[in-house]
Amino acid sequence: MPAAGLPFHATPMPSLRDPDSRLALLRTVAVAPLAFLDALASIWRFRPGVCCTTGGVVAIPVTLAARLMRVPVYLWDGNALPGRATRLLASFSSRIGVSYEQARRVLPRGRTVLAGTPIRASLLKWTRERGRETFAVPAEAMLVVVSGGSQGSERVNDALWSALGRIIRRAYVLHITGDKHGTRAEARRANLPDETRDHYIVRRFLGDEMGGALAAADLAIGRAGASSIAEPLAFGIPLLLIPFGAAMEGHQEANARAMEETGAAISMREGELDGDRFTAQVIGLLQNPDGLKRMANAARAAGRPQAARDIARDLLSLGGCG
Repeated sequence: MPAAGLPFHATPMPSLRDPDSRLALLRTVAVAPLAFLDALASIWRFRPGVCCTTGGVVAIPVTLAARLMRVPVYLWDGNALPGRATRLLASFSSRIGVSYEQARRVLPRGRTVLAGTPIRASLLKWTRERGRETFAVPAEAMLVVVSGGSQGSERVNDALWSALGRIIRRAYVLHITGDKHGTRAEARRANLPDETRDHYIVRRFLGDEMGGALAAADLAIGRAGASSIAEPLAFGIPLLLIPFGAAMEGHQEANARAMEETGAAISMREGELDGDRFTAQVIGLLQNPDGLKRMANAARAAGRPQAARDIARDLLSLGGCG
């Protein structure tokens, strides 16, 4: 926020990382009244037209303060299974935007709309041709993009490395490793045979070039978080999802099931993740072009690349700003 030149104020409310911890819960409850008063003071100074929140325990004091000050609240949730805090906040929200029809079913229907997940407009500027040129992938080759989320995933990386020799005989692999796994990935690449080494492309992190990776891809493999799903869908890319087993309240598993229902994805449980199963899933998809095409069509139908614009329009309308 400060880097974007926007005013920012942090409330003293801590994020509840472990909802099963009694100590963490007591600490959160103890701080909540102070956070509420802090939020009241900030809203009084700032005089907002509308309050936008993505939910979570940390948002409760701010949302309550906004409603006390008669500020309308827009709640957005990107998971198929809304958490407890989101379900609580929904009762105080004037409008609710969700990314999945499954979430819409358990939230107030008259105020809940299928909005999608906002993604950066800069990603959508990429074309398949420009993406393939950037990552040196031939036009006729298959490209698999593998990512374990912004921090990388050791489980996903290990499964890929076990399967790597078999997969790169059939396709190029662009592996976004996360910073702490980059050195190991580069060492593995150096040990590949000369004829397939260029088929394994390693990047520790991608910013706007993620748009190029997805525009060029034939299959995306990764976690089942909101953005990890929404970005490939915006490009109509089929998904192999590996939900993070420790995600709070099973959000990622619910997201993966929702995507399987659309036909745009298949999923693997983290506990089933090993080199042989991973290889079978990936090569099975690559060898089934008709199946991949059906998944791509389903992904394109489920994608909402203009979600950010639509949500912004709702916010302006709710706040009487446009």
